[in-house]
Amino acid sequence: MASVRETAFSQHEAFFDAGVAPYATMLTETKRRGKEALLTFRMNDDHGNDFLRTRFLADPQEWRLGTVQYHGLGAMNFAYDEVRDYIFRLIEEAVRRYQCGGIDLDFNRFPNFFIDRTVEERVTKMNALVKRVRNMLDVVGNERGHRLVLSVRVPSNLGDKPPTPETAKALGCDVSAWARQGWIDFVAVSEFLYELGDLPIARWKKAIPGVPVCGGIECTRRGVPRNLSGDEYRQAATQLIEAKSDGVYLFNFFTSREAGAAAYEPPFEVLSKLGTD
Repeated sequence: MASVRETAFSQHEAFFDAGVAPYATMLTETKRRGKEALLTFRMNDDHGNDFLRTRFLADPQEWRLGTVQYHGLGAMNFAYDEVRDYIFRLIEEAVRRYQCGGIDLDFNRFPNFFIDRTVEERVTKMNALVKRVRNMLDVVGNERGHRLVLSVRVPSNLGDKPPTPETAKALGCDVSAWARQGWIDFVAVSEFLYELGDLPIARWKKAIPGVPVCGGIECTRRGVPRNLSGDEYRQAATQLIEAKSDGVYLFNFFTSREAGAAAYEPPFEVLSKLGTD
């Protein structure tokens, strides 16, 4: 039986082979239903098995964070100007190609951007990138006659401890500064792969007043070889609402919808390879 990942890729390939752009189709259908739809962009995915490759991703090796899968093989070192420019160009291309309502920058896939550098250096470089994205969205939004949304999913600590504004800043993501500058429209706070039920929503809302904070629900629980059940999703959502979350953000929800109670293969090995429990 084909895995969820293989099924997803084959479905995408069938769209492209038929001359249909699946992302454009989804955006069009969402608008037809009167809903707003954003693109989402994984800022530093470290799976290393992308089915679309570019020359930039292939060369040179020193632009990467490492040489082993889940330890930097697929992730880029944001200390380099060339890397940040490449990331920006991909985001700009996606926004201009598709009639989206904006873009969601996923800093939690994966939450690692620098090999070294001081916190101040990390923050300065990442601030410049986020500001550049905001400015680009404003330009495109003016061309289309409406504001384009910029949301961010903040980096987690890979389940070691709850994600906070302070730990995000240490990684280079000064989300409080982004909010003060008016660059972002809402924030999603979540864990990495596992639903732990301990997101500090109140702490985030205090750090970025005036910016909505959505709580994320992951698709599995640590040590449980299956996806969340419907009741578990409802329980997690209720917990977030009681914590005054402004909304609920679902990640990898497709694995539950398409695989049912079956486990989604990667999660249970990824965190161990990243050096967590």
